[in-house]
Amino acid sequence: MIISKPQKSTVLSFTLFLAITATVITMNLVVVIRGELAAWYNYAIVGILVPIGAFVLYRIFILYKIVHMGNNQIQINYPVLHREKKYAVGDIVAWRENKVTTGKTSEYRELQVLFSDKNKLSIGHKEHTEYARMVQYLSQKAGKKRTPSE
Repeated sequence: MIISKPQKSTVLSFTLFLAITATVITMNLVVVIRGELAAWYNYAIVGILVPIGAFVLYRIFILYKIVHMGNNQIQINYPVLHREKKYAVGDIVAWRENKVTTGKTSEYRELQVLFSDKNKLSIGHKEHTEYARMVQYLSQKAGKKRTPSE
């Protein structure tokens, strides 16, 4: 059984980012609400950081997912949302591994799996554990459904 979840370093860095963002937003909201000495940049900071903070909170923490692969099944757990999705390997319509060169020696890899109910699973190799084992599992169990990278 392969269990893949976000790496602790990724979660920790985004937690730190959200803590700093929440502090800056709170400080500027206090200035804006009091109305004294509120400058245009206080409004701009709140207007820019609130959507960015909300997006990161949603994508990283609310959509936190744990992927289990094994026994010809793929199970995706969303602990925060209290949801679970189970798919058989036969429910995979297509899958691929995208590789993008990000520098002279580094590359970013992402695994994308499309299921028959039009749901898509995307896993990055730097954000999730057990990435290589998941690619190997899909190659063995659903190798014919692999599509070439773009």
